[in-house]
Amino acid sequence: MKILNYTFFVKVKILTTLLMFIIYTGSNAQTTPDWVNNLERSYPNREWVAVTGQGDSRYQAESNAMNALARVYKTDVAGITQASQQFSQIINNSLGSKNINFEESSNFFQEVDVSTNIKGLIGIQIDTFRDNRGTVYVCARMNRKESASRYSGMVRENAAIINNLLAAAGTSGTFENYARLSFANALAQATDNFQNILEVLDSTAVNRRPAYGGAASIKAKMLECASRITIGIIINTEQAVNRALFTRAVGSFFKERGFKTNEHGTGDYVLRANIRFEDIFQNVISCRYFLDASLENRNGVSIFSFTEDDRKAHRNSQPEAGRLAARAVEISFKEEKFAKEFDLWLNSFIE
Repeated sequence: MKILNYTFFVKVKILTTLLMFIIYTGSNAQTTPDWVNNLERSYPNREWVAVTGQGDSRYQAESNAMNALARVYKTDVAGITQASQQFSQIINNSLGSKNINFEESSNFFQEVDVSTNIKGLIGIQIDTFRDNRGTVYVCARMNRKESASRYSGMVRENAAIINNLLAAAGTSGTFENYARLSFANALAQATDNFQNILEVLDSTAVNRRPAYGGAASIKAKMLECASRITIGIIINTEQAVNRALFTRAVGSFFKERGFKTNEHGTGDYVLRANIRFEDIFQNVISCRYFLDASLENRNGVSIFSFTEDDRKAHRNSQPEAGRLAARAVEISFKEEKFAKEFDLWLNSFIE
């Protein structure tokens, strides 16, 4: 009797285990999103740009999905991210402008989701699924009709702003005209990227490309304008070696933007800079530098001014402290404070 009871118990246990397994596997199959196994059926290509990515973590799965999206748009993740950052900077630079208003793009920052690794695109929808083995799947998709409408509006608005800037920029070589063309060029680069995305979302958009002709054509006009401007450079500082160093640094800054320079101090505009150094012997050996620069127009009137002072220290060498200070001035001219303030000054002409 005991043997029969034990046998019955074992059979019940086996049947219960099998039933739980069937229920578990059936439930797991139901909770697996259809897009994991058949993306086209869930999001048909005629209506969606959809990709999937998978990995051991959500971060990895999202990164793989972003790479897949970039391939769809015939670029790479860095290209999409850079274009997004560039456009965000353009919008920032235009804040407060009376003549430039990005109405279509006013919510650009909010619509580009920065909480995931899928960045730089608007209209993105994301779903995530983790299976019972721990593998994470991510579906990233853009509705063609809805996203195309947004990108089309942005391209149309940007193109109108670019056309206005081109019309306002005359043929004479002035900083005002150069600034307008420079802003138009930066905006055109971002807009060209939006147009490429739009043409993937809507193939008919290839027949509606902006009339400005692309960023390359605007850059050519910008460089042509810059080539008509010669900037004389006058550097006043004690040591001849520093004078030569700073003259080259200023010249490099302007030449990279397409301007001509004259190291003898004559030109359509003149950049005058006075740099002096002061040795300080306290707890550590340091050298303080004082930089004053002014850009004058043809009438000798200052139209842009810049001042900066800072100190650079070295543990036990005054010459090294002086060298570090001179290097800081050189970098300021090329890419740091002077360069950034000059570019901000140029942006003021688009107001």
